[in-house]
Amino acid sequence: MPEPEKPSEVGLNTEAQAAIPQAETIPAAETLQFRKAEHASEAASAPKCAICSRPIGDSYYHAQGQVVCPVCAKAVEAGQNAPLAHTLAKSFAYGLGAALAGTALFSIVWIVTDYQLALIAILIGFMVGKAVRKGSKGLGGRWQQIMAVLLTYFSISGSYIPVSVYHYYKQSSHKTEAAEQTNAPAEAAPLGGFVVSLIGLAVAAPFMSLGQGMGGLLTLFIIFIGLQRAWQMTGRSSILVMGPYQAGA
Repeated sequence: MPEPEKPSEVGLNTEAQAAIPQAETIPAAETLQFRKAEHASEAASAPKCAICSRPIGDSYYHAQGQVVCPVCAKAVEAGQNAPLAHTLAKSFAYGLGAALAGTALFSIVWIVTDYQLALIAILIGFMVGKAVRKGSKGLGGRWQQIMAVLLTYFSISGSYIPVSVYHYYKQSSHKTEAAEQTNAPAEAAPLGGFVVSLIGLAVAAPFMSLGQGMGGLLTLFIIFIGLQRAWQMTGRSSILVMGPYQAGA
């Protein structure tokens, strides 16, 4: 007796099974809600953190009137703490390096151009303030402010020393050449008195420009802006953080 023929398969069952959603793609029943229609534009218009630009979750904070997420709110509050005492030495080392770099920059520009570009004082204030703040791990305080202002001042006034030494040796070489041409003994300049005058110059140099009229007053004002910049960059931030608030409440 011949065997019955097998029914032909046209793949309808396979297509039907493929059209059925898999279990892992079906949302859980408790997550479904039918009381309120949600539109795709609502997700795009959801409030975002003013700092990290991430969407606000279930709770949020207010910082200076801006909406921030809990993570950023904690970071803002942590940034207002006083620096640890052991970071003071590190802040001084960082600030001193920036101050020496500023002195070198100010002196080189002055010697090369033969012009005192006072605007560099503002740059020095920024450099020192940034370095001191980095040494204290991003925190500011009264001691950091005092340190930054002193380092900025002596960085600016210290730039007069390399310039004075440069002109001192330049004049000494001219006197030596003149003495060789006239066969006269060259007069040795008192080195000790010169060193003492350099120390006094490093302290009072910015105020010596007052005798230059309006140009001297402008130079002193620009130096003051540089000192103010260093003071502001190393101060403790004061941002009022309020919350938490529940989103949608």
